[in-house]
Amino acid sequence: MKRIFMFDVDGTLTPARRRMTSEFLKFFLEFCRENKVYLVSGSDYDKLLEQVPAEVLKLIIGVFACSGNQYWEGSSLVYEKEFKLPEKLLTYLEDKEKYSGYHIKTGRHIEERSGMINFSTIGRNCTQEQREDYYYWDREMGERKQICERIKHMFPELDCVIGGQISVDIYPMGRDKSQSILYIKEKHNNMPITFFGDRLMPGGNDFPVYSAMNQDGRAPLDIAAPVEGWRETMRILQEVYND
Repeated sequence: MKRIFMFDVDGTLTPARRRMTSEFLKFFLEFCRENKVYLVSGSDYDKLLEQVPAEVLKLIIGVFACSGNQYWEGSSLVYEKEFKLPEKLLTYLEDKEKYSGYHIKTGRHIEERSGMINFSTIGRNCTQEQREDYYYWDREMGERKQICERIKHMFPELDCVIGGQISVDIYPMGRDKSQSILYIKEKHNNMPITFFGDRLMPGGNDFPVYSAMNQDGRAPLDIAAPVEGWRETMRILQEVYND
C-alpha cells in the first residue's frame, strides 16, 4: 500500500542541532527518490537548512517548520501563522531563565518563531557539550516538564511541550505538529502516513502527531514510529520499508 512518510528532524534524521551525517544522507536521498516524504520540525526554516542538505529538500514534497506554523515547498513559503508573546508570559519566562537551577546561561533564551515561542533556560548559544550536559541534568531534575506544567496552568489557551535537548515550545492550543497531519491528509486524499519522531511520549513535541493519528479511526493505517537517533530511523526504513 502506498503511503506518505513524515519525519521529525532533530534526533530523528540528524544528531541534535547538527548536520545530517554522510552515511544517512546517502541512504535517505535514495529513499526520498522512491517515496513521498515530508519533514516537520519545531525549528524555523533557516535552522533546518543548516541541518538538512539542499539535495534532500529538492526531492521531498514539503517542510513544516515551527511545529507546522510555517509550510514550505522548495524555497516557496505556502503559509505562515503568527503568535504574539503575551507580556505576562514574557515576565514568567524571564524569571525562569534568571532563577533556573541550572548554573550556565549562554544567551538567546527566548526565541519568537512563526506561530510559536521557543524557550531555553540554558540558552541557544550553548556549545554541544553544554547542550548535552543540560539534557542529562534536565532528565534528572525535570525542569522543562515543570515549566510546561506551569505554563499550561497559567495560560489555559496555550500548550507547552518539550522539544529537542534544551528547550520547550509554546503555542496556541492546537497549533502544534498535528497541523501537518491534517494538511497532508487533505492534500493526499487520506493516504496512510508513517511518522518517525524521537519525542512521541506524552509531553514531547511529536506526541500531537501520534494523537492526531489516533483520532477518527485512523490508527489501523497510520503508524507512529518512536526512534532514538538517525541510526534507528535508517534501520527501520531498511528492514520494513525498503522494497
